[in-house]
Amino acid sequence: MHHFNFRENILELTLKVNITTVPFVRQFYTYNLLSKVMPCSMELHLNIHHVSECDFLYYIFLFSVSDAWSVDDLRINSEVAQSSARSVLDHHKATTQTVHFIGPPLNSYLNRVRALQRLATQKGEVFSENSSCQPIYPCLPGFETDALNRKRNQTPHDSSETDHRIKRILNLIDRDQFSELDREELQRECWTGIPAKLRPRVWRLLSGYAPFNKSRVDQVLKQKRDEYFNLVEQYFHTRFDESHQDTFRQIHIDIPRMCPLIPLFQQKIVQEMFERILYIWAYRHQGSGYVQGMNDLVTPFFIVFLSEWISPDSAMDSFELTSLENEKLNAIEADSYWCITALLRTIQTNYTSPQSGIHEKIDALKALMKKMNSELDQHLQKHQVEYFQFAFRWMNNLLMREIPLSATIRLWDTYLCITNGFANFHLYVCAAFLRYWSKEIQKQPDFQSILLFLQNLPTQQWDDDKIKVLTADAYSLMEMFSGAKRHLAN
Repeated sequence: MHHFNFRENILELTLKVNITTVPFVRQFYTYNLLSKVMPCSMELHLNIHHVSECDFLYYIFLFSVSDAWSVDDLRINSEVAQSSARSVLDHHKATTQTVHFIGPPLNSYLNRVRALQRLATQKGEVFSENSSCQPIYPCLPGFETDALNRKRNQTPHDSSETDHRIKRILNLIDRDQFSELDREELQRECWTGIPAKLRPRVWRLLSGYAPFNKSRVDQVLKQKRDEYFNLVEQYFHTRFDESHQDTFRQIHIDIPRMCPLIPLFQQKIVQEMFERILYIWAYRHQGSGYVQGMNDLVTPFFIVFLSEWISPDSAMDSFELTSLENEKLNAIEADSYWCITALLRTIQTNYTSPQSGIHEKIDALKALMKKMNSELDQHLQKHQVEYFQFAFRWMNNLLMREIPLSATIRLWDTYLCITNGFANFHLYVCAAFLRYWSKEIQKQPDFQSILLFLQNLPTQQWDDDKIKVLTADAYSLMEMFSGAKRHLAN
C-alpha cells in the first residue's frame, strides 16, 4: 500500500494487476517495467477526499513515479526493454487482464496520463542486445565521452578571440566600482558562453551571490561560507527528527542514483556534501521542501566550483575530492548551496505543491507550439500525445536529462545572463528545443514511437555550437511572443 499525505488531501493507491498483461502494463508502467522486475500482482485502491480534477491528475502522476528513485537496486533488463516497446501492440490482443478498482473507475485518458508520467522523470537509451542492465534511476548525461573534461580546455571560438574575451570580462569584473551599465555589458559578453577559467567567478557574480565590487568579494564570500556552515551545525542534526526524516531519507536515496556510473558522484564525501546542501535548503524552505529533481540542479554548480580548484588536466569524472584541503571543499559546498538557493528562488512555484509553475509553463509551451508549429502540434494531438507526458521533465529538470552536462553548463551561462533566465527564458528554450526535433517527431507513426523518441533524443554529441543555435532561436521566439500575452491566451 502506498500512502501519500498531501496535507489536507489524502490519496491512497494500490494496484492489482497481472504483470504479464501487456496493455495494462503499457497503461500503468509503459516500457520501464516490462523487464518483469515488479511483483506479479499489486492492488489498486483509490480513496480521494476533496481533490480537484487537476490535483487528481497530479497525484496520479506522483503515484506513477513513486518508486522511480526509492526501490532498492531496481534494474532494467535492457534486452527485454529494447524489444518490448515494439511488440506491445503485436501481442496485446492475445493477453488477458484482471483489474479490480475500488472506488470510481478511471477512464483511458487518465490511465494514459498516469502511465506516461513515469517517463517524465526517466532517461534511458535504447541499448544493444549485448549491453548490460541499467539502473532504473535516470542518469545525467554528460560524461560518456569525457566531453566535460575537454570543455575545460576548449573555447567557443578560436584561441585568439577567447583571449580577447577573457581580457574584456576581466576588465569588467576586476573593477572596484561596478555600474548597472557594466553589469549589462558583462551579460552581453557572457551570453554566448563564459570561458571555463572565469566561469566560477562570473557565475557567483551573476547569481547575485558575490558582490560586483572586487574589493569586497573575499570578505563577503567568507561571511556567506561561514553562514552556510553555521546553518549546517544548527539544523543538519534535525534530519533524524520524525518530522524531517522522510525528507532526508528521500535525499539520501536520490543522490547515489543521480550518476551511478560516474566515480566522482559515488564518492562518500561528494554524496555527503549533496546531502547537506539539499537538506539545509529543504529545512529552510518547508513550504515546498525537497522535490525529486532538485539534486540534479545542484550538479552544474558543484562541477563549476570544483573546476576552480583542480588542474585542467585532471579527469573531472574520477577526481578524488579527498585530495583537496578542507577549505577548498567547504568553498565548493557553500558556493553550490548559495547559488542553487538563488536559482530556486526564481522558480519556486515549480516545486510548491501541486507544482503549479510547471503546469503553467507546459500550458504556455503548448500554446506557443500551436502558433509557431501547428503541424507538429496537430501530429501530437492526432496520436494523443500530451505535452505533460514529455515536457514535465523538461521543466522540472531544466533539460538536464535531455542534453549532456557540459551542454547544460553552457546553457546556464546564457540563463544567468538574462533576467529570470531559469524562469522565463527556459520556456522559449524548450519551445526551440521541441521545434528543433519537429521533423523527426512527425516521422514517428504512433503514440509509442513518439514517446520513445522524445524520451531518448540523440543529443549525446551536443556542444557549444548547438547551444548557441538553440539559445538564438529561443531569443527570437521570446522577442516575438514575450509581452504579447494575447498570443498565448487565445
